[in-house]
Amino acid sequence: MELEAATRRFRLWFRGLRSLRRDLRAARWADDPAQLSKLVDGYVSHFSDYCAARAELDPVWTLTAPWASPVERGAAYWLGGWRPTTLVHLLYTESSRRFEAQLPDLLLGVRSGNLGDLSPAQLAQIDELQRRTVAQEDELAREMAAVQEGHGAVGAGGQLDVDGLVGRVGAVLAGADALRLRAMKRAVEILEPAQAAELLVAAADMEIGFREFGLKHAGGGSGRGG
Repeated sequence: MELEAATRRFRLWFRGLRSLRRDLRAARWADDPAQLSKLVDGYVSHFSDYCAARAELDPVWTLTAPWASPVERGAAYWLGGWRPTTLVHLLYTESSRRFEAQLPDLLLGVRSGNLGDLSPAQLAQIDELQRRTVAQEDELAREMAAVQEGHGAVGAGGQLDVDGLVGRVGAVLAGADALRLRAMKRAVEILEPAQAAELLVAAADMEIGFREFGLKHAGGGSGRGG
């Protein structure tokens, strides 16, 4: 896939993200769990399709993300995208913010059903998700560090094995995308549809916010039109 085509695909994906955020915002308080579940599944599928498209890219492009602004690459990217545990941290932040706002109601037994109303069982599962994801992030970071340090970079003939290095980078990046997708799917499984919608709206807000800020301070940058 040529770089220009990859950039177009990213921009299309990003426009789709904006559309999904709008739909989730509009539907998250509607009394229609089935519709919410459909929209949540659509968001996850949208990200899954993007990960599949990224797998076709030259790993160097995925890692350097030339379609992103310097702000996005410097502040928000880890192995070519957002750090998987960021989603869990966002979940905790949104839950805490809502819990504090509705604490008087909760003390009276009034349940909201939003992220501020997580059950003990949900909290235990989220904690397990965070611990497992952190361990997998650490493993991927070690694998990338080994590549960057040149371990196994020299072939049998004493020549630099460029293709082998690029292949190893690609494997690490594919692992990072797979972990991002697993973290998202597991978070959605733990949450009720309205809660999952809130989390995904917050995740989209974060990603879109970084992009808009980055483009503004880069004067449009290479990613204009996202």
